[in-house]
Amino acid sequence: MSLALRMGRTLSELRQNMTASELLMWIEFDRQSPVGDIRGDIQAAQLVSAIYGRGGAKVPLDDAILRWGGDEQSEPKDPFAGLEAALSCNSVTK
Repeated sequence: MSLALRMGRTLSELRQNMTASELLMWIEFDRQSPVGDIRGDIQAAQLVSAIYGRGGAKVPLDDAILRWGGDEQSEPKDPFAGLEAALSCNSVTK
């Protein structure tokens, strides 16, 4: 819907004129960078930075901005990090 609004077209016009592969590319682009004139995450980061700045703390926008797409930083780098614990729990319950 936001893509149709952004392009100034109706949903039926987009369905008639856009191929499936082009639509999939737009969906992936929207997942990485939401389509719209106003980025709420940047505005929220500016508010957080200003509020903390008023209290004397310096919070850069990069630290205050919302991260879309999950907690990629909190995920372990090793994909098998929990394997040993899972296997040891499995052997205890047998």
